[in-house]
Amino acid sequence: MAEDNFEVETEGSAIAAFTLAQFAFWGLIESGVISTEKAADMLEQGVTALSKGDSANRKAAQMLQTILDMVQRNQRSSVN
Repeated sequence: MAEDNFEVETEGSAIAAFTLAQFAFWGLIESGVISTEKAADMLEQGVTALSKGDSANRKAAQMLQTILDMVQRNQRSSVN
């Protein structure tokens, strides 16, 4: 039972951290601190590096890929 609570707490913390990271990253782009091109490059490097790790790292790579996809969509829409 305690182990189940620990897993739920850990998963909840990971989801919250991921969401905050998305907001922070988006804030940096929107405020002009980093360009969408630089953001995309940073995310691509992270995805590539994490993809080579264990299952937790590969899951992190998938989550970063989600943000990369959002940045790339934003990049394309601002060009049009």
